[in-house]
Amino acid sequence: MTLVFVSLLVATADAQPPAPVATCPPPATSPVGAPSSPTPSIELLSPAPEQVVACVGVQSITGATFSHWADIARRSGGKHPPSAAGVTSEVMGFLISSDWVLGEAAELDVHVSEGEVRHSFDRIRAAQFPKLKGFTAFLKQSGETVADLLLRVRLNLTSERIEKRVTAHHHGARSQLRAMKRFLHEFKLKWTAQTYCEPGYAISDCGRVQAGL
Repeated sequence: MTLVFVSLLVATADAQPPAPVATCPPPATSPVGAPSSPTPSIELLSPAPEQVVACVGVQSITGATFSHWADIARRSGGKHPPSAAGVTSEVMGFLISSDWVLGEAAELDVHVSEGEVRHSFDRIRAAQFPKLKGFTAFLKQSGETVADLLLRVRLNLTSERIEKRVTAHHHGARSQLRAMKRFLHEFKLKWTAQTYCEPGYAISDCGRVQAGL
């Protein structure tokens, strides 16, 4: 069981906005390479906590963040956990797309207040976990924190607000759909070009695979 999180832009997210690091972004002259896939492995990659495994613009995804969400991904599989490559693909897709949404919101000057996030979170939690004991058990079983869940809610609200901004001046379902398709196409191209990953953590959303970020 998990909190409701439905969006046209992203399906999952980072525990908290990652802090910029000196190694992000790579030089502007670096060419964008072809999309890659995670390196298949028998054991899940275990990066050092401070290691930068990917950059989205000036935002970094660290080893600590990757490991946290990899643990959550493994737990979600129950008795049939996903493969190491599957976990890497899921987690990196999740973290990268989350930073894309937050980055796009910043560029569009789209804001979601802390109060809005907390109100929505409390409503969903109360509906899914009427008793505190059930919610506490969920956190323990899933490995997620309240901060993780709050960010999931923030991403959902932010995605909805971006969609409203994109379709605001389009009347009719067809016109709005066309506007969203154009936006999503440009959105992916723009943010893929600003996404850089280390070997072993690369997915199709990485514009470049680059060691030693």
